[in-house]
Amino acid sequence: MTEIPRPTSRDQFRIAIICALRVESEAVEAIFDEYYDENDNGFGQDPSDENVYRNGRIGNHYVVLVYMPGIGKCRAMTTTLHLKLSYPRIQQALVVGVCGGVPYGNDGRDIFLGDVLVSDRLVQWDTGTLLPGAFIHKDRPEYVQGRPCQRMETFLAKFKTPDETRRWETIMAEQLETVQRSVGEEGAAYPGVDQDRLYPSGHLHQHRDMRPCGKCRSCGGCEEGKICHKALISTCDELGCPDYADSCRTRQHGELNSTPKPALHLGPIASGDTVLMSGDARDQLAAKTGVTGIEMEGIGLWEETSCVVIKGIADYADCHKTKEWQRYAAASAASCTKALLLEYTMEPPQIYSPEKRTSRDRNSQAALSPGRLLFQSMLDFFAKVATVSTMSSISDTVKMIDVFHISSSLWTNFCMAALAFVIGYSPKFH
Repeated sequence: MTEIPRPTSRDQFRIAIICALRVESEAVEAIFDEYYDENDNGFGQDPSDENVYRNGRIGNHYVVLVYMPGIGKCRAMTTTLHLKLSYPRIQQALVVGVCGGVPYGNDGRDIFLGDVLVSDRLVQWDTGTLLPGAFIHKDRPEYVQGRPCQRMETFLAKFKTPDETRRWETIMAEQLETVQRSVGEEGAAYPGVDQDRLYPSGHLHQHRDMRPCGKCRSCGGCEEGKICHKALISTCDELGCPDYADSCRTRQHGELNSTPKPALHLGPIASGDTVLMSGDARDQLAAKTGVTGIEMEGIGLWEETSCVVIKGIADYADCHKTKEWQRYAAASAASCTKALLLEYTMEPPQIYSPEKRTSRDRNSQAALSPGRLLFQSMLDFFAKVATVSTMSSISDTVKMIDVFHISSSLWTNFCMAALAFVIGYSPKFH
């Protein structure tokens, strides 16, 4: 592999990866092939920029990792505005992390915890009108955000075929092992097939030990159809959810005794500031918009830069939401990001040092035919002569020769000297 030189300027960075949670950025840090600022911030940043960055390389790309101060589209928008101050030539932003998933994809495939969603567009799902007992989502075109830039859209299109999807999933699985070794397998290990539980959408995460009057003995707040705060911070095992409702879906028989590879799902993703924890609302949203998951940052970037959301599924966006799958899901998303960047190509930054620029100009001259080179040299020479004041002596003529001594061509130098001699002795110049 050809050695990739260290970048000399922030202007050479074209790709940004944005993470909102520490568990997400830790996984992304593991996919960098090289870091450029281990001990200092050699690239600096704009004085008005309050972001925190880490600069490095993934594959053939110079990449800046952006640490968001928290979740949500407003923070994502502010972070992106600051990013553009210090890195004005960023062309593609990748929002990488974890999200809630819709259990059933549009392509007929099931979506499991740990799988990865890649957006081909975003839907702003939490904008609308709240009526008594109903929320009317605004689905006009302005609330369905544009697609990625044409280069990225074309790149992602090839992964819509089953063969390409399986190939990418194989690369993801290889990269996932590397991420797990880097962050520690204990921290990003697969939690287990038995921990991937999908309950019926109407099954609530609440205390089950009820008095005859319908009040919960534990807290007195889990009435029929309601969930108390104490229940929300309790696990399904603590509340006995598995005892009251079996998981309504299981893995295929061959996957029960092994660790499944994360699957890739390309499609629309819902984005907004609201944390969705309702199976019924999730299913209604998916049926209406066709989204495969729900996240909270991507919508804040669309107005500022081209964006692709890459999120690992950490829960099913229902009231049984848990953080148990976050580390594995973040590692899966990071491995998908690495697989993408290893194959994605961009135009290299056209930035030259003075020495390289001079060499490039000479190479361009060398590519011309001898006749065209002489013609171009004479044109350049006469253009410069036209800007020189009237000469009054041979000594001034000699100075003029020194000024215009810019070509290594012997024939051009001869013409310059002859013309300078004529100008020096012409009566009209005295």
